[in-house]
Amino acid sequence: MRRVPATLTLWTAAGAFATAAFAGVLRGFTGFGFALAAVPALTLVATPVEVVPCVMVLQMAAGVHLRGRTWRQVDWCSVRPLLVAALVATPLGTAALDGIPADPMRAVIGVIVLGAVAVLGTGVRLNREPALATRVGIGVLSGLLNGSTAMAGPPVILYFLATQHSPASSRASLLTYFFVLSLAGTVSVAAAGLVTWRTLALAALMFPALVIGNTLGDRLFARAPDTTYRRVAIAALLVLALVSIVRAFVA
Repeated sequence: MRRVPATLTLWTAAGAFATAAFAGVLRGFTGFGFALAAVPALTLVATPVEVVPCVMVLQMAAGVHLRGRTWRQVDWCSVRPLLVAALVATPLGTAALDGIPADPMRAVIGVIVLGAVAVLGTGVRLNREPALATRVGIGVLSGLLNGSTAMAGPPVILYFLATQHSPASSRASLLTYFFVLSLAGTVSVAAAGLVTWRTLALAALMFPALVIGNTLGDRLFARAPDTTYRRVAIAALLVLALVSIVRAFVA
């Protein structure tokens, strides 16, 4: 394991600030993707044990930042069962799937997401809202993946892209979903003693850039056509799938 300097270096600060700005734009526009963009880049300047709590804290802060703008657009009928199921299933995923290697699972998830992206790219959507049991199942799957591989996003993102939700509703619902998960995750890592002064220093350094990126992404979304949102969201999901596969094989 590489040694971590006791203080934040100039390169660490610059890299963290730029990462937060870019990841904030992606999240502000699509409603997801902050961890997708931030974690790989931040692990170049800090250790994973610092990066994960830092990203959770920042996602929670990002959710608070845009909550007022998006709260009324959230589809609570869809989000509630997803969230309840995911929160219940997350610790179950950690316990039940602890013995399964995470990297092969990431590869499988990545391949499945690639197939789903290919289908979504054709413009296919579900004509009807899935039944409550289906939504609960999606939330359980998301929670199991969150607890075992820290990849809660794909099932829920695919759900909103495949249904007839408007871009504004999908984005607001995803922002809320990941905000609550990050809140729960922050409490968990804090209870485990993983939130250190260096973690908080990194988060404080990145927060202004996150606000700038979040605001810019939010404004870009407000001006973009509905078709642009779907294309960008599918592209981000494609990158998520490819990163998962590459990470699994490199590991």
